[in-house]
Amino acid sequence: MSTASTFLLATTTASCIALLARNRKLRTDLITARFEAHHDALTGLPNRRALLLHLDGLLADRTRPVAVALVDLNRFKEINDEHGHTAGDLVLCRVADTLRGLRLPRTMVGRMGGDEFMIIVDDGMYTARNNAEAAAQALDATTVILGATNFGCYASLGLALADHNDITAVDLIRRADAAMYAAKRRGGGVREWHENIGATVTATLPMQRRRYRF
Repeated sequence: MSTASTFLLATTTASCIALLARNRKLRTDLITARFEAHHDALTGLPNRRALLLHLDGLLADRTRPVAVALVDLNRFKEINDEHGHTAGDLVLCRVADTLRGLRLPRTMVGRMGGDEFMIIVDDGMYTARNNAEAAAQALDATTVILGATNFGCYASLGLALADHNDITAVDLIRRADAAMYAAKRRGGGVREWHENIGATVTATLPMQRRRYRF
């Protein structure tokens, strides 16, 4: 083989190796970008976008039961204000680990943002209620130790079941939100949505209502 042919072969081989390496990097970057687009950076749980996409997909089938439990941590603002965001982040990560470790049946668990988490249940109220109660009990027993301070991860949970009467993801989450505030007013635990709960909560906690933006 001539020197020119040897050089051409070596150059072509090097180019192919470089191209393969670049393709591998592009695939890795794409996988990473897709993961980051649908997962919360702090906790690694599915994020708001992923939760809404999943919920929309479930609600598209009008024959299947779907429920949502909205989880809101009690006194989280006080932890942030008194001990700083590092303590708050530790609590959020601990909550995420606790919810993820439960391996609740027929569920998707994610973080909506702030101190708000969501449990989407691809089943009826019996499973949804059991999952919500299991989550509440697990969080009540969960603590975070930072120095000499022990933080509890107590939460209020609002539970709502889709009635499939043209209900949207926004409607279902707002119902769960109203039930969650009823639970918070009671001191924590799990409350289920009913037709009159929204008016009751709005009247009693008008300044504390969350404003969701979808």
